[in-house]
Amino acid sequence: MEEQTVVDTASTDLDLQNAIDETLWSLDSVRVTKPLLEVKVSGGQARVSGVVATGVIQEQIEGALFDLPGVAVDLMNDDALEYSAAYALATDSRTRQIKPGYRLAAHNGLIQLISRFSPEERAAAEEVIRAVKGVRGVRVNG
Repeated sequence: MEEQTVVDTASTDLDLQNAIDETLWSLDSVRVTKPLLEVKVSGGQARVSGVVATGVIQEQIEGALFDLPGVAVDLMNDDALEYSAAYALATDSRTRQIKPGYRLAAHNGLIQLISRFSPEERAAAEEVIRAVKGVRGVRVNG
């Protein structure tokens, strides 16, 4: 007769959640910048996702969580989001006619686009930026 091991996944999940939280809060960059991270734990597996300020912070978090078993990390950083949003605006057929001179800024996944736009340009730019993976919101000024 085979012996079956019963694992209490609730306590395992809680232990994993605590290990992730402790690891994240041990990083100065996380304590200072307080990124909006989402941690989902279920069945001994975890996913940490969200947007952080810089690629350096992203690498620190990924490195710190690397040795925790069952943890997948899916992070973006504001610098990469700015680049992706600018690239999308420059290459999308609805927005590539917008003249240079606008300014993009990202903070915690919120993209701010600053310049003078026609109502049509504004609507198209907002739609194009919202489609960029990792963008949590868009504000168009001007």
